[in-house]
Parts: sequence; structure tokens; C-alpha cells
Amino acid sequence: MTTPVRARTRLTGSTTTVLGAVLFATVGSGLLGTTAPGESDFVAQNALGLCAAALLGLGIIGVRPSLQRVAAGRLLGWGLAMVWIGLAAMAGGHALAIAAEGAQGGLLEAAAIAGIPLTVGAHLIYPGTSLVGLAMLRGRRAPIALGVLLTASLPLLLIGVPLGLAFGTGLLGDVVTWASTEGQAGAAWFAVAITVGVTTTRGRRGTGDSESPAEPMPRPPRRPTP
Repeated sequence: MTTPVRARTRLTGSTTTVLGAVLFATVGSGLLGTTAPGESDFVAQNALGLCAAALLGLGIIGVRPSLQRVAAGRLLGWGLAMVWIGLAAMAGGHALAIAAEGAQGGLLEAAAIAGIPLTVGAHLIYPGTSLVGLAMLRGRRAPIALGVLLTASLPLLLIGVPLGLAFGTGLLGDVVTWASTEGQAGAAWFAVAITVGVTTTRGRRGTGDSESPAEPMPRPPRRPTP
């Protein structure tokens, strides 16, 4: 049976995922400030981005058992691995930006070069999220709308970013770019935490469901020997 400790752990994972997803989307929106070098709040915004990546990564670890009940298989494993790698790269990029604040000359150039693979790696969050969504749709045990929302992560990135750039640097372009990157990814994992993490934990706490995916089938009775 699901023990109270395991139930609390999964509920904590859901809460952490919610906080991480909201902070992830909010930092990307620019509502709290900008992460552009030279700005007064540069270090603070990068610190918030680092916290967002850490919270979301730890939260996904917490809701992973619930995810495995609705989306098992290699697709789920590959997807989660890509998301975690992307979040680690994102955290590394923010940490590097904080460490390089105030650097000049060769140190600044070295930090800029080191940040390139981290920026590229952070984008693994989106194909990873899409793979998790495909695993949900394949498993047919999660809400279809949730699976579609996660699966759309990479297509939205590939379509929305060029569209946002086409609109220019104004408000419309910024909104479209954000909605197709941090906005949609944050919304997807927020929905996972609410729909899969919290709902599954409450349901199993109330019903006392077993940890195993299914109960073993009873053996047929033996025929009496003549």
C-alpha cells in the first residue's frame, strides 16, 4: 500500500514542480526584470533562473513515480532524461552568468564561449517534454489533453520562435516568443503536477491502492487426478 511517507513525498514533489514551473515561466517572461548583462538586476534575475531550474528538476523527480503509472516505457525515460539535462544546462548557464558578472577581457570571452553549449543544451527541455507527452498518449492512462499539451512543446518552439522574431522586438514579438518557449513549457509541467502528481497521490491515499501496477491473476484450480 501507499504509505503516508510516500504520499507526502509525492505531494511535496508536486508542490515543488508547481513552484518551479511558475518561476520558470515568470523569469522567462521578463516581468521580474531582465537578464541582460550590465543591468542592475542582472545577478538577481539569474539567481531566480537558477532557482527555477533547480526547483523544477527536483519536483519532476518527486512526481516521477506518478508519471510512471500513466506513461511508462523508453519514451518516458528518454524524455525525462532530456528534460533533466536541459534544466541542468539552464542552471549551469545562470550560474556561469553570475560568476562572470564584472569580468573583463579574456575571462569574459571565455565565459561567453562556455555559455554556448549550455544555452544549446537548455533547449533539450522542449523535445524532452514532447517525448513525455508522447509516452502519455501511448500509455492511454493520462488525460488526452495533457498528453497533447506536452507533445506540442517542441512544435510550438519551432514555430513560435521564428514567428516571434518576425514580429520584431516589440511587445507582440516578445509575447509570442515567450509563449512558445518558457511560457508553454512552464504551463505543461504545471499541468503535470496538478493533473498527475496531486490527483494520483490523493486518489491512492483514499483508496489504498497497491504500489504494483496490477494485481496478479489467480491461478486456476488443479484438476483432481483419477
